[in-house]
Amino acid sequence: MKAKSKNRIPVKDSPAKLRHWVMLLITAVIWGSSFILIKRGLYTSDGRELFTPIQVGAVRITVAALFMLPIILNKLDVLKNGKLRYLIAVGLFGNAIPAFLFALAQTEISSSVAGMLNALVPIFSMLIGLLFFAIRIKRIQVVGLLIGLFGAVGLISTGGTIDVSNMNIAYALLVVVATVCYAISLNTIKQYLQEESAIAITGLALLLVSPIGLTILISTDFFYKIENLPGAWTGFGAISILAILGTAIALMIFNKMVKETSTIFASSVTYLIPLIAIFWGITDGEILTITQVLCAFTMLGGIFLINRP
Repeated sequence: MKAKSKNRIPVKDSPAKLRHWVMLLITAVIWGSSFILIKRGLYTSDGRELFTPIQVGAVRITVAALFMLPIILNKLDVLKNGKLRYLIAVGLFGNAIPAFLFALAQTEISSSVAGMLNALVPIFSMLIGLLFFAIRIKRIQVVGLLIGLFGAVGLISTGGTIDVSNMNIAYALLVVVATVCYAISLNTIKQYLQEESAIAITGLALLLVSPIGLTILISTDFFYKIENLPGAWTGFGAISILAILGTAIALMIFNKMVKETSTIFASSVTYLIPLIAIFWGITDGEILTITQVLCAFTMLGGIFLINRP
């Protein structure tokens, strides 16, 4: 009898498989809305500047850590189990660094471009797994990754007016670096934190990097802006929603998904995120085209190939 691959969901466990897909969709909805929330933290709806990118990132990790603090008070003993360095790695690469990079990138590139580049996570997850963790990847999974990425790029490119020639490449590369960070975090969880609960991983990782956020907020003019800048509370509310839903709750779901499935399946959430961007476009008066529908199904087809038994 052939051994089951650790890079796919068990075929016979249908309820668990359905639950994993539901978790994937919930995470995609939350994270697909993150780009507009980041923008609302940076600027008002009429384009006035609010918080700096570093302040947006700091609020995001600080609020998320405060939200998780009462939940993880009984899980602090995990820090004594030789997992401290791995939790710090997850806190830095899975939370802090991407939070700052995405906020900084969206000062020069559109949220649509950021969403498109975010789809690189599965590619880097696969490459890092191959190079550093000796994870076996089937040929069909490589094909699925490429098809899914092709569909994501096609969907975003038809979902709005993206002028690549005017895109600041340096800021676009910040998002690419952020996706590499996410991939490192994914593989770290899968390889070294498999025995810990998703709540412990999420909460402790955020708690360990929260001093970075607190230091930034105290040492900058953040609190002055909160008290004196019109629209600052609205921007703070947008970032707080992102912190609680996107950085805390969605991360708990995501980390549990990584533990129970594979880094490739979990990171496939990035293929669904552009769908949420299209939803926001429709609510804002945009028209959904046949091309967009075809690109969406192409992405889903790629995810199916990645997880094909």
